[in-house]
Amino acid sequence: MPADEFRGYRAAMRRLRSGRETSARAFYGGVVRHRVLARRSIWVGSDTVIEGAERIRVSPGGALRVGLGSFGLTCEGDTSVIRVREGASLHCEGVVSLQRGVRIVVDSGRLSIGHETNVNGLGTKILVADSITIGAGCTFSWDVQLLDNDFHAMTVGGVRQPSAAPIVIGDRVWVGTRAIVLKGVTIGDGAIVAAGAVVTKDVPAHAVVAGMPAKVIGSADSWV
Repeated sequence: MPADEFRGYRAAMRRLRSGRETSARAFYGGVVRHRVLARRSIWVGSDTVIEGAERIRVSPGGALRVGLGSFGLTCEGDTSVIRVREGASLHCEGVVSLQRGVRIVVDSGRLSIGHETNVNGLGTKILVADSITIGAGCTFSWDVQLLDNDFHAMTVGGVRQPSAAPIVIGDRVWVGTRAIVLKGVTIGDGAIVAAGAVVTKDVPAHAVVAGMPAKVIGSADSWV
């Protein structure tokens, strides 16, 4: 681990420790298990279960940071779960931040997350059976769900319906708390998904969508 990278990791951990939001065990476990022994660009700042770490791919200069953000709704006891099954993969295209309490399960296919995207934990779930692609600079609030599959096959009018389809989310998309994005949806760059929205159809770039099912209610030039 480069010295400057280690110093940044240690500084983040000290900030969390002062607020009782992490533990020495998480710090040393993250450094030793992933950075030193496995030589993977995975930083862990809180209790985290990672299954299939060898199937996590990080682009050169990138990193997967888990539980390193300070967020008032989470605490030291919130455990993050990242599970990548055999034959599936998780790709971090730069520095990706997943916060405490997140649940990510890639049963099959590929999950790709872009540079400087932040996924808040505390109930947020990303479940992949086909493909989910998330662009750069996105923000996901707590209790968000991304589901590219129905988990059960349905037959309508005697025709079996596809149970999974890719989700594609562009760059700088903001998804509000308790929003749900369902299979087969594409969300354009710069779009905003309001809290509690259920997205079942494509969202144009820079659109603001809300409701259940989500509908376009406006547009936004940018968001901070």
